[in-house]
Amino acid sequence: MKLSYISGLLLVFSSTCFGVAKEIVEYDFKRTLRKHTIVSADIENIFFSQEDMKGIFDHFENDEGRYRCESFSGIINLDNNESISVEIIKHCYEKNRYIIISKQYSVESTIGDINTDKFDYLKKQIDSIQ
Repeated sequence: MKLSYISGLLLVFSSTCFGVAKEIVEYDFKRTLRKHTIVSADIENIFFSQEDMKGIFDHFENDEGRYRCESFSGIINLDNNESISVEIIKHCYEKNRYIIISKQYSVESTIGDINTDKFDYLKKQIDSIQ
């Protein structure tokens, strides 16, 4: 009985820590983008200039766990010579909707959804290669 009680407490504690860690990663990602300018991005070896990236990460919506299709790995380069690893996941049924996931730390965290047509180029390029 005592062992199951301790196991239950540890499970609750570890789940709480994991949830808090994800919130910290999300906060850090958004704070970093507010403080620094995106210089460029490299997503699936496709270069996006500062002008291409302008406004893409200004407004995040909540990720409601909708259907996820294709995913693209990338790096966002900032003006302070830092970079952020991300995964961009295309929604299956919503045009121009992408989920942004920070891969900067060992804990991956969903940052939120963005709505943009600027990543349509990615899909076209990937489709033309295949």
